[in-house]
Amino acid sequence: MNNKFQTKSPRFKSIEERGEPTFKTKSDKNSHRNTRNTQEKREKRNDEFRRNERRNDRNDDRKSKLGGSIAPNYDIYPTEGKRASGEGSVKISVKGGSRSTEKKTGPLSPRAPEKIRNNRATEMKVYGENACHTLFQQRPDAIIRLWATVEGAKKAGELLSYLAEQKKAYHVVDSEEMERVTGTEHHGGICLLVKKSTPFSLEGYLQIPRQRDCLVLLDGVNNAQNVGGIMRTCAFYGVKGIIVEQNDILNSSNAARVAEGGLEFVHPLETKHKQIALAQLRNAGYQIVHLTRQKQAQVLSKTALNEKIVFVLSEVVANDVEYPEDTNVQLSFANPLNSGLNVAVNTGILLAQWYQSHIL
Repeated sequence: MNNKFQTKSPRFKSIEERGEPTFKTKSDKNSHRNTRNTQEKREKRNDEFRRNERRNDRNDDRKSKLGGSIAPNYDIYPTEGKRASGEGSVKISVKGGSRSTEKKTGPLSPRAPEKIRNNRATEMKVYGENACHTLFQQRPDAIIRLWATVEGAKKAGELLSYLAEQKKAYHVVDSEEMERVTGTEHHGGICLLVKKSTPFSLEGYLQIPRQRDCLVLLDGVNNAQNVGGIMRTCAFYGVKGIIVEQNDILNSSNAARVAEGGLEFVHPLETKHKQIALAQLRNAGYQIVHLTRQKQAQVLSKTALNEKIVFVLSEVVANDVEYPEDTNVQLSFANPLNSGLNVAVNTGILLAQWYQSHIL
Protein backbone atom coordinates (compact mmCIF):
# COMPACT_ATOMS: atom_id res chain seq x y z
CA MET A 1 0.00 0.00 0.00
CA ASN A 2 1.20 3.46 -0.77
CA ASN A 3 2.24 5.30 2.38
CA LYS A 4 1.70 8.63 0.70
CA PHE A 5 -1.95 8.83 1.83
CA GLN A 6 -1.30 7.54 5.32
CA THR A 7 1.05 10.33 6.35
CA LYS A 8 -0.44 13.02 8.54
CA SER A 9 -0.49 16.26 6.61
CA PRO A 10 -0.85 19.56 8.51
CA ARG A 11 -4.52 20.84 8.91
CA PHE A 12 -5.39 24.20 7.33
CA LYS A 13 -6.27 26.87 9.92
CA SER A 14 -9.27 29.14 9.62
CA ILE A 15 -9.02 32.94 9.31
CA GLU A 16 -10.12 33.37 12.90
CA GLU A 17 -7.46 30.92 14.09
CA ARG A 18 -4.75 32.55 12.06
CA GLY A 19 -5.78 36.01 13.41
CA GLU A 20 -5.70 37.60 10.00
CA PRO A 21 -7.80 40.69 9.32
CA THR A 22 -11.11 40.17 7.50
CA PHE A 23 -12.33 42.24 4.60
CA LYS A 24 -16.07 42.89 4.03
CA THR A 25 -17.38 42.84 0.51
CA LYS A 26 -19.88 45.37 -0.88
CA SER A 27 -22.71 42.93 -0.48
CA ASP A 28 -21.83 42.41 3.18
CA LYS A 29 -21.92 46.15 3.79
CA ASN A 30 -25.36 46.46 2.18
CA SER A 31 -26.65 43.56 4.21
CA HIS A 32 -25.48 45.18 7.42
CA ARG A 33 -27.05 48.51 6.44
CA ASN A 34 -30.39 46.83 5.61
CA THR A 35 -30.39 45.09 8.93
CA ARG A 36 -29.84 48.35 10.74
CA ASN A 37 -32.67 50.10 8.79
CA THR A 38 -35.01 47.25 9.56
CA GLN A 39 -34.25 47.53 13.26
CA GLU A 40 -34.93 51.30 13.18
CA LYS A 41 -38.26 50.81 11.39
CA ARG A 42 -39.23 48.14 13.89
CA GLU A 43 -38.43 50.47 16.77
CA LYS A 44 -40.52 53.28 15.17
CA ARG A 45 -43.47 50.93 14.72
CA ASN A 46 -43.19 49.84 18.31
CA ASP A 47 -43.11 53.46 19.50
CA GLU A 48 -46.17 54.33 17.39
CA PHE A 49 -47.99 51.26 18.66
CA ARG A 50 -47.28 52.24 22.26
CA ARG A 51 -48.53 55.80 21.60
CA ASN A 52 -51.75 54.46 20.06
CA GLU A 53 -52.25 52.19 23.03
CA ARG A 54 -51.91 55.10 25.43
CA ARG A 55 -54.30 57.20 23.30
CA ASN A 56 -56.89 54.40 23.27
CA ASP A 57 -56.59 54.03 27.00
CA ARG A 58 -57.31 57.73 27.47
CA ASN A 59 -60.34 57.52 25.15
CA ASP A 60 -61.65 54.53 27.09
CA ASP A 61 -61.33 56.50 30.30
CA ARG A 62 -63.25 59.41 28.80
CA LYS A 63 -65.99 57.08 27.55
CA SER A 64 -66.38 55.50 30.94
CA LYS A 65 -66.65 58.92 32.59
CA LEU A 66 -69.20 60.22 30.07
CA GLY A 67 -71.19 57.00 30.18
CA GLY A 68 -71.18 56.36 26.43
CA SER A 69 -69.33 56.69 23.18
CA ILE A 70 -67.81 59.95 22.01
CA ALA A 71 -69.46 61.34 18.89
CA PRO A 72 -67.10 62.43 16.13
CA ASN A 73 -66.63 66.15 15.65
CA TYR A 74 -68.16 67.05 12.30
CA ASP A 75 -67.84 70.77 12.93
CA ILE A 76 -64.30 70.73 11.54
CA TYR A 77 -65.65 70.16 8.04
CA PRO A 78 -66.86 73.04 5.84
CA THR A 79 -70.63 73.40 5.61
CA GLU A 80 -70.77 75.66 2.54
CA GLY A 81 -68.91 75.91 -0.73
CA LYS A 82 -68.93 78.09 -3.81
CA ARG A 83 -70.50 76.95 -7.05
CA ALA A 84 -68.27 76.09 -9.97
CA SER A 85 -69.63 79.08 -11.87
CA GLY A 86 -68.56 81.36 -9.04
CA GLU A 87 -72.10 82.56 -8.38
CA GLY A 88 -73.93 81.54 -5.21
CA SER A 89 -73.05 78.75 -2.82
CA VAL A 90 -74.13 75.23 -1.95
CA LYS A 91 -74.51 73.43 1.34
CA ILE A 92 -72.05 70.64 2.18
CA SER A 93 -73.02 67.72 4.42
CA VAL A 94 -70.70 65.01 5.74
CA LYS A 95 -71.87 61.45 5.20
CA GLY A 96 -72.61 59.88 8.53
CA GLY A 97 -72.62 63.28 10.19
CA SER A 98 -76.37 63.86 10.11
CA ARG A 99 -77.90 64.76 13.42
CA SER A 100 -81.06 63.32 14.86
CA THR A 101 -84.16 64.16 12.79
CA GLU A 102 -86.44 64.06 15.80
CA LYS A 103 -88.21 67.39 16.16
CA LYS A 104 -87.89 68.97 19.57
CA THR A 105 -90.67 71.24 20.69
CA GLY A 106 -91.80 72.88 23.87
CA PRO A 107 -90.41 75.63 26.06
CA LEU A 108 -86.68 76.21 26.15
CA SER A 109 -84.66 75.28 29.20
CA PRO A 110 -83.25 78.15 31.30
CA ARG A 111 -79.84 76.75 30.38
CA ALA A 112 -80.48 77.11 26.64
CA PRO A 113 -77.96 79.35 24.87
CA GLU A 114 -78.92 82.98 24.69
CA LYS A 115 -78.60 82.92 20.91
CA ILE A 116 -81.28 80.24 20.56
CA ARG A 117 -83.68 82.19 22.75
CA ASN A 118 -83.04 85.36 20.78
CA ASN A 119 -83.60 83.56 17.48
CA ARG A 120 -86.90 82.15 18.63
CA ALA A 121 -87.99 85.62 19.77
CA THR A 122 -86.94 87.43 16.59
CA GLU A 123 -87.47 84.83 13.84
CA MET A 124 -90.46 82.96 12.44
CA LYS A 125 -91.35 80.61 9.59
CA VAL A 126 -93.68 81.72 6.81
CA TYR A 127 -95.12 79.16 4.41
CA GLY A 128 -97.65 79.26 1.62
CA GLU A 129 -97.06 80.47 -1.93
CA ASN A 130 -98.72 83.90 -1.70
CA ALA A 131 -97.39 84.63 1.79
CA CYS A 132 -93.78 83.83 0.84
CA HIS A 133 -93.76 85.66 -2.49
CA THR A 134 -95.39 88.75 -0.97
CA LEU A 135 -92.80 88.78 1.81
CA PHE A 136 -90.03 88.54 -0.80
CA GLN A 137 -91.47 91.55 -2.62
CA GLN A 138 -91.83 93.67 0.54
CA ARG A 139 -88.94 92.56 2.81
CA PRO A 140 -86.32 90.54 0.91
CA ASP A 141 -83.60 91.44 3.43
CA ALA A 142 -85.58 89.69 6.19
CA ILE A 143 -85.20 86.26 4.55
CA ILE A 144 -82.71 83.97 6.26
CA ARG A 145 -83.32 80.57 4.66
CA LEU A 146 -85.67 78.84 2.23
CA TRP A 147 -87.09 75.35 1.84
CA ALA A 148 -89.02 74.39 -1.29
CA THR A 149 -90.28 71.30 -3.03
CA VAL A 150 -89.40 70.72 -6.67
CA GLU A 151 -92.75 72.17 -7.73
CA GLY A 152 -92.37 75.14 -5.39
CA ALA A 153 -88.83 75.81 -6.62
CA LYS A 154 -90.05 76.01 -10.23
CA LYS A 155 -92.36 78.89 -9.24
CA ALA A 156 -89.69 80.68 -7.19
CA GLY A 157 -86.94 81.20 -9.76
CA GLU A 158 -86.49 84.88 -8.99
CA LEU A 159 -86.43 84.22 -5.25
CA LEU A 160 -83.83 81.45 -5.59
CA SER A 161 -81.67 83.66 -7.79
CA TYR A 162 -81.79 86.40 -5.16
CA LEU A 163 -80.77 83.98 -2.38
CA ALA A 164 -77.89 82.64 -4.47
CA GLU A 165 -76.70 86.17 -5.17
CA GLN A 166 -76.90 87.05 -1.47
CA LYS A 167 -75.22 83.74 -0.51
CA LYS A 168 -78.15 82.63 1.63
CA ALA A 169 -78.99 78.97 2.09
CA TYR A 170 -81.89 77.28 0.33
CA HIS A 171 -82.93 73.63 0.24
CA VAL A 172 -84.96 71.71 -2.33
CA VAL A 173 -86.67 68.91 -0.38
CA ASP A 174 -89.45 66.38 -0.84
CA SER A 175 -92.96 66.79 0.57
CA GLU A 176 -92.24 64.60 3.58
CA GLU A 177 -89.27 66.72 4.63
CA MET A 178 -91.30 69.89 4.01
CA GLU A 179 -94.00 68.64 6.39
CA ARG A 180 -91.35 68.10 9.05
CA VAL A 181 -89.99 71.62 8.53
CA THR A 182 -93.39 73.38 8.63
CA GLY A 183 -95.29 70.99 10.91
CA THR A 184 -98.25 70.88 8.51
CA GLU A 185 -99.25 69.42 5.17
CA HIS A 186 -100.69 72.78 4.08
CA HIS A 187 -97.30 74.31 3.28
CA GLY A 188 -97.87 75.22 -0.36
CA GLY A 189 -94.49 73.81 -1.42
CA ILE A 190 -92.40 76.67 0.02
CA CYS A 191 -91.28 77.89 3.44
CA LEU A 192 -89.14 80.83 4.55
CA LEU A 193 -87.27 81.46 7.79
CA VAL A 194 -87.45 85.23 8.25
CA LYS A 195 -86.86 88.00 10.73
CA LYS A 196 -90.03 89.30 12.35
CA SER A 197 -91.12 92.80 11.43
CA THR A 198 -90.40 95.62 13.85
CA PRO A 199 -93.23 95.94 16.42
CA PHE A 200 -94.84 99.24 17.38
CA SER A 201 -96.49 100.38 20.58
CA LEU A 202 -99.96 101.90 20.52
CA GLU A 203 -98.78 104.75 22.71
CA GLY A 204 -96.04 105.70 20.25
CA TYR A 205 -98.41 105.32 17.30
CA LEU A 206 -100.92 107.75 18.79
CA GLN A 207 -98.28 110.43 19.29
CA ILE A 208 -98.45 111.18 15.56
CA PRO A 209 -101.66 113.13 14.81
CA ARG A 210 -103.81 111.76 11.97
CA GLN A 211 -106.87 113.30 10.38
CA ARG A 212 -108.23 110.01 9.03
CA ASP A 213 -107.37 106.62 10.41
CA CYS A 214 -108.99 103.21 10.82
CA LEU A 215 -107.74 100.64 13.34
CA VAL A 216 -108.85 97.22 14.56
CA LEU A 217 -108.59 96.05 18.19
CA LEU A 218 -108.58 92.30 18.87
CA ASP A 219 -110.35 91.39 22.09
CA GLY A 220 -109.52 87.78 22.96
CA VAL A 221 -109.06 86.64 19.34
CA ASN A 222 -106.38 83.93 19.50
CA ASN A 223 -107.39 81.45 16.79
CA ALA A 224 -104.72 81.59 14.07
CA GLN A 225 -107.26 80.99 11.30
CA ASN A 226 -109.36 83.94 12.46
CA VAL A 227 -106.33 86.17 12.97
CA GLY A 228 -105.11 85.37 9.47
CA GLY A 229 -108.53 86.15 8.00
CA ILE A 230 -108.63 89.49 9.84
CA MET A 231 -105.15 90.46 8.60
CA ARG A 232 -106.13 89.60 5.04
CA THR A 233 -109.31 91.70 5.29
CA CYS A 234 -107.44 94.65 6.85
CA ALA A 235 -104.84 94.60 4.10
CA PHE A 236 -107.60 94.45 1.48
CA TYR A 237 -109.22 97.64 2.81
CA GLY A 238 -105.97 99.47 3.53
CA VAL A 239 -106.07 99.24 7.34
CA LYS A 240 -102.49 99.50 8.61
CA GLY A 241 -102.75 98.77 12.35
CA ILE A 242 -104.13 95.97 14.52
CA ILE A 243 -104.10 96.55 18.29
CA VAL A 244 -103.07 93.46 20.29
CA GLU A 245 -101.74 92.68 23.74
CA GLN A 246 -99.01 90.40 22.31
CA ASN A 247 -97.24 90.82 18.99
CA ASP A 248 -96.89 87.07 18.52
CA ILE A 249 -100.65 86.82 17.93
CA LEU A 250 -100.01 88.23 14.46
CA ASN A 251 -96.54 86.68 14.03
CA SER A 252 -97.92 83.17 13.68
CA SER A 253 -96.89 80.91 10.80
CA ASN A 254 -100.41 79.56 10.35
CA ALA A 255 -101.95 83.03 10.55
CA ALA A 256 -99.46 84.31 7.96
CA ARG A 257 -100.45 81.50 5.59
CA VAL A 258 -104.16 82.29 5.93
CA ALA A 259 -103.46 86.02 5.49
CA GLU A 260 -102.06 85.30 1.99
CA GLY A 261 -99.45 88.07 2.34
CA GLY A 262 -101.55 90.43 4.46
CA LEU A 263 -99.01 90.23 7.28
CA GLU A 264 -96.68 92.47 5.25
CA PHE A 265 -99.21 95.32 5.08
CA VAL A 266 -100.47 95.55 8.66
CA HIS A 267 -98.52 96.33 11.83
CA PRO A 268 -99.17 95.03 15.33
CA LEU A 269 -99.75 97.89 17.79
CA GLU A 270 -98.96 96.46 21.20
CA THR A 271 -100.77 97.54 24.36
CA LYS A 272 -100.51 96.32 27.92
CA HIS A 273 -104.28 95.88 28.35
CA LYS A 274 -107.47 96.46 26.42
CA GLN A 275 -108.83 98.97 28.93
CA ILE A 276 -105.64 101.04 28.72
CA ALA A 277 -105.88 101.00 24.92
CA LEU A 278 -109.54 102.11 24.95
CA ALA A 279 -108.74 105.02 27.24
CA GLN A 280 -105.82 106.14 25.07
CA LEU A 281 -107.93 105.91 21.91
CA ARG A 282 -110.75 107.97 23.41
CA ASN A 283 -108.28 110.65 24.46
CA ALA A 284 -106.85 110.66 20.92
CA GLY A 285 -110.30 111.38 19.45
CA TYR A 286 -111.11 107.98 17.95
CA GLN A 287 -114.67 106.71 17.64
CA ILE A 288 -114.82 103.23 19.20
CA VAL A 289 -117.33 100.80 17.70
CA HIS A 290 -118.45 97.57 19.43
CA LEU A 291 -120.66 94.82 18.05
CA THR A 292 -123.62 93.61 20.09
CA ARG A 293 -126.55 91.23 19.66
CA GLN A 294 -128.93 93.44 21.59
CA LYS A 295 -132.02 94.19 19.50
CA GLN A 296 -132.27 97.78 20.76
CA ALA A 297 -128.83 98.66 19.39
CA GLN A 298 -128.57 100.75 16.28
CA VAL A 299 -128.04 99.00 12.97
CA LEU A 300 -124.68 99.50 11.27
CA SER A 301 -126.05 100.85 8.01
CA LYS A 302 -127.72 103.79 9.85
CA THR A 303 -124.73 104.62 12.07
CA ALA A 304 -122.48 107.56 11.25
CA LEU A 305 -118.86 106.46 11.20
CA ASN A 306 -116.13 109.03 11.88
CA GLU A 307 -112.92 109.41 9.92
CA LYS A 308 -110.88 108.32 12.96
CA ILE A 309 -112.35 105.02 14.11
CA VAL A 310 -111.50 101.79 15.93
CA PHE A 311 -113.48 98.56 15.54
CA VAL A 312 -113.34 96.25 18.57
CA LEU A 313 -113.57 92.61 17.46
CA SER A 314 -114.22 89.52 19.53
CA GLU A 315 -114.82 85.88 18.65
CA VAL A 316 -118.03 85.96 20.73
CA VAL A 317 -120.33 88.96 20.28
CA ALA A 318 -121.78 90.18 23.57
CA ASN A 319 -125.52 90.09 24.15
CA ASP A 320 -125.48 93.28 26.18
CA VAL A 321 -124.00 96.74 25.77
CA GLU A 322 -120.76 96.75 27.77
CA TYR A 323 -119.54 100.24 26.88
CA PRO A 324 -122.46 102.69 26.66
CA GLU A 325 -120.03 105.62 26.26
CA ASP A 326 -118.92 104.13 22.91
CA THR A 327 -120.80 103.30 19.71
CA ASN A 328 -122.61 99.93 19.80
CA VAL A 329 -124.08 98.46 16.61
CA GLN A 330 -125.66 95.26 15.39
CA LEU A 331 -125.43 93.68 11.96
CA SER A 332 -128.75 91.84 11.60
CA PHE A 333 -132.23 91.92 13.11
CA ALA A 334 -133.21 88.64 11.45
CA ASN A 335 -130.46 86.45 12.94
CA PRO A 336 -132.09 83.14 14.10
CA LEU A 337 -128.76 81.61 15.16
CA ASN A 338 -127.49 81.25 18.69
CA SER A 339 -124.21 82.69 17.49
CA GLY A 340 -123.29 85.41 15.06
CA LEU A 341 -120.93 85.44 12.11
CA ASN A 342 -117.27 84.51 12.18
CA VAL A 343 -115.10 87.32 13.50
CA ALA A 344 -113.23 87.61 10.19
CA VAL A 345 -116.55 88.01 8.38
CA ASN A 346 -117.62 90.70 10.86
CA THR A 347 -114.35 92.49 10.13
CA GLY A 348 -115.11 92.56 6.43
CA ILE A 349 -118.60 93.99 6.96
CA LEU A 350 -117.41 96.76 9.30
CA LEU A 351 -114.43 97.79 7.20
CA ALA A 352 -116.47 97.78 4.01
CA GLN A 353 -118.99 100.19 5.58
CA TRP A 354 -116.27 102.61 6.69
CA TYR A 355 -114.42 102.29 3.36
CA GLN A 356 -117.51 103.23 1.37
CA SER A 357 -118.14 106.23 3.60
CA HIS A 358 -114.66 107.78 3.62
CA ILE A 359 -112.55 106.29 0.81
CA LEU A 360 -114.85 105.80 -2.19
